[in-house]
Formats: sequence, structure tokens, C-alpha cells
Amino acid sequence: MQYDQAYARGEFIQHGEDWLLRHLQGKLNTIFDVGSNIGEWTRMARELHPDAEIHTFEVVPETYRRLLQNIHIDPKIIPNGFGLSSEQKILPMKWRKDYDAVSTYLTDLAVENFEWRNGLVFRGDDYMVSRSVDYLDFLKIDVEGHEGDVLAGFSRPIHEGRIGIIQFEYGLACVLTKWMLIDAYKMLTPHGYRLGRLTPQGIQFHDYALYHETFNGPDYVAVHESKLNLFV
Repeated sequence: MQYDQAYARGEFIQHGEDWLLRHLQGKLNTIFDVGSNIGEWTRMARELHPDAEIHTFEVVPETYRRLLQNIHIDPKIIPNGFGLSSEQKILPMKWRKDYDAVSTYLTDLAVENFEWRNGLVFRGDDYMVSRSVDYLDFLKIDVEGHEGDVLAGFSRPIHEGRIGIIQFEYGLACVLTKWMLIDAYKMLTPHGYRLGRLTPQGIQFHDYALYHETFNGPDYVAVHESKLNLFV
């Protein structure tokens, strides 16, 4: 299997990510792509949001270099060769040379033919301060099981309602991290966010129930109450 533009676009349509960025055309000024891989999601975001400022984050050094070669880095794309987490640290990563998309920090996750790589991670709210980003319109997180830690690193802007829309992956990796869907609800709903499962037809907003713990999202979206008018 080759992870390339055609394969990525197919997944984006199947998972609803294409629908979401199209639905929000013209309404996003600042976008964070956390877990950028080789940059295909950023490529789609740039096509649909030509004037937005897009910050990319890729923790695996080799994958970051592929990103720089794979997409056009225009003046409003800010590439970062590090990741985001709940604290600043070195994060050991399993990296597969022939398939970057399955890179993960989960030591218990089986990855064939992997090599160890060390990546640097920082807190997201510290990064926002360093870049003078007071308000973040769209935060996309796809980090193969590290989603809970990335969200924890944005605790200040989440508490203050300074992130409009958050898209995060929720899948089988959560079994190993023990970060459940209920944890996302507990983290976000007290601060004015409404959560729902992302589909190719839209967002299925719902309150939490135990039967939603299916580990097959594959993506959820949290929308701050100040931005719900974009979806209803």
C-alpha cells in the first residue's frame, strides 16, 4: 500500500474530512495540522482555504523532510519539524520507512519493519503564545493514539474558548492509550464544546453514551458554542 495523494484524498472523502473543510470554506483564518505526515491534509486545506494561515506539525524527522518535498510551502504555511503534546519532551516513535502514515509512539502497537526515531514535542498553548496566535479557528489532530495528550497541551485556550473547531481521531489506538471518548467529552464539554462523529454527510452531534465507545470513529469534531451557527 502506498500513501500518496490519491489514497489520502479517498480517505478524506470517506471519513468526512473533505466535507468539513468544504463546508467551512471562507470561514477559517488559522489552521493547525497536528500530525501532518507528508502534508496531504494540508494540501487539501490550502486548496479549499487559499488565504488561511496553516501551521503543520510532524514529529518524525524523515517524514517532515518528505512533507517539505511533497507540498508547496507558500508564505502562509508554517512547517514545524516537531510535534505537540501535554509537555515538552523527547518522544520515541516507531517509524516505518515505506509507510509513514503508521508512525506511532505506542510501543505496544505492532508495526512491521519499523525503526526507532526520536521526535521533539511541545505544548500547543505554548506554541500559540510563541507565534502570537490568540485565536485558533481549526485544530486538526491525527497522531495515531496521542490525541488525548495533544488536547491536554491546549488546556488554556480550550478553557478560554479560543479554539473554534477541533477535529480529532478516535480509533482502535485508544484501546492501548486508555484515552476513551468519554475523556474527550469530559475535557471539552465543560468549556462550551459540542461533540459529534464526523461522517461524509456532516457531523452527527450527540451527548455521550457508553454505546458510542466503538473505537471506530474514525474522527470526531468538537465545535465551540460560539461557532455552532456554522453547522445548524
